[in-house]
Amino acid sequence: MKEKKMNGFISLLEKYITPVATKIEGQRHISSIKNGMISLMAILMVGSISLIVMGLGNFFPAGSSIKNLFETYNSVLSLPFMFTYGLLSVYAAVTISYAHSQKMEVPILHSVLGALLATMILNVKVVDGAFDFSFMDSRGLFIAIFASLTSVELMSFLIRKKVTIRIKGLPDMIGKTFEAIIPLLLIIVISVAISILTIHFSGGKTLPEVFVTVLGPATQGIDTPMAVFLVSLFEMIFWFLGLNGYAILVSFTLPFMTQYLTENAQAFASGGVPTHIFTENFWGYFMACTGSGVTGAIAILGLMSKSKELKAAGKASIIPAIFNISEPVVYGFPVAYNPYLFIPFVIGTPILSVFSYYVFKFGFVNKPVVNVGGMPSPIAQYLITMDWKGPVYAVIIVILGIFMYYPFFKMYEKSVLAEEEKVVEVNKELEELDLDF
Repeated sequence: MKEKKMNGFISLLEKYITPVATKIEGQRHISSIKNGMISLMAILMVGSISLIVMGLGNFFPAGSSIKNLFETYNSVLSLPFMFTYGLLSVYAAVTISYAHSQKMEVPILHSVLGALLATMILNVKVVDGAFDFSFMDSRGLFIAIFASLTSVELMSFLIRKKVTIRIKGLPDMIGKTFEAIIPLLLIIVISVAISILTIHFSGGKTLPEVFVTVLGPATQGIDTPMAVFLVSLFEMIFWFLGLNGYAILVSFTLPFMTQYLTENAQAFASGGVPTHIFTENFWGYFMACTGSGVTGAIAILGLMSKSKELKAAGKASIIPAIFNISEPVVYGFPVAYNPYLFIPFVIGTPILSVFSYYVFKFGFVNKPVVNVGGMPSPIAQYLITMDWKGPVYAVIIVILGIFMYYPFFKMYEKSVLAEEEKVVEVNKELEELDLDF
């Protein structure tokens, strides 16, 4: 009776949530933001390497020769950090416009140039005849996203409507250059008009300054235990339905999480105290330690299982789990559409995520300051936090995950063993028949 109710509930989720999730993931603007922001991770990782090198000096006592060496060359060591995190809006304009121009099938080079022009006009301030690029960091990120998408959409519209300069007989590249003149001119005119109006009506503030001042408090709303719980809950529901929950939700959360990480990294680099918790690496390596849903815990339980099937699945998924890859567990055990594992996977994971949030909030582990990708646990957890307690806590998460899954896994194991016994009995009966054709 209980199993029928659970299957009915799963069917209900599949009926109403799957179509919505598919539409969200396929929406062109959301998809371009997601792809562009994911491409941005390479830049963040380069800057993070610089931050790790700078942080090595903190391991040596004050007054020591090595500590003094790090302090002397700090301005040189920080250059890669400044040219990556400090110009984040520029790189976002490039990656997002590149992704969106491919989707809209318009000339990529000129789309990127248009996005860069719009981003710089809106984010850069002219002070005493000189450019002030201070808002080209994460504070201008949301302006860069909006400017990039709008520029590419405008270029696509004008090209489709043939509001361009077309000269027959020119080589393809030169022809496309002339075709881009009117769209680029309009992008510049509109961006300049928005910038002038913003400065006029805000008392001298540029658009990112207005955004930070007026909407800044709203952007902090995702860095809360409630947001962590809801993001984790929906991610687990999508994964349970066989959909990549991270891929669906990251379009909405990654701009915020990137801004948080940048602010943390800047604070760390200047000797300050990082304040944000819900960064992309907190999600990827603590909320989803060993894979979305702490699936490494299931892999370990599989290795210890009496079932040959589950033991084989555990062996196949334990190495990917170290690299935070959850698909072998989600689809191999499976977890997707498995009523036995629904409660710990979908309900237990968000609760564990909120617990992790408070572990960071109360200072038991340093807040995330570095971006890593593809690094195995627990090395990644150390680099993310620059704190030896990071990898220790990662082990604790897995242990908590094992306890969380254990009773439900044993129920599932019992059903799998029953099926295996049936197969063994059928094979015995066939052998006893000794059929010879």
